[in-house]
Amino acid sequence: METLIVKIKNKDKVAFTKELLSSFSFLEIEGEKKKLGITAKRKQALVQGFKELKLVEEGKLKGTPATDLLQKLRNGKSCYYSPSSI
Repeated sequence: METLIVKIKNKDKVAFTKELLSSFSFLEIEGEKKKLGITAKRKQALVQGFKELKLVEEGKLKGTPATDLLQKLRNGKSCYYSPSSI
């Protein structure tokens, strides 16, 4: 059996394309695979994290040792902090 991957650019045509392809008895259609995207909020959090890392490396911001973060996790406390809380 051969495998063919079809990428549909226009989201409005997905249902039509699936219906069309399923009408052919010689085709087997597997479930669609969705792209794993990153939300704008997560992207902003990553960007902010890298900015803070750079500031820590430059000595302009005090970092938190990994052992402290691990201890907080063991105690069930939140590890998130904002630069304003330092």
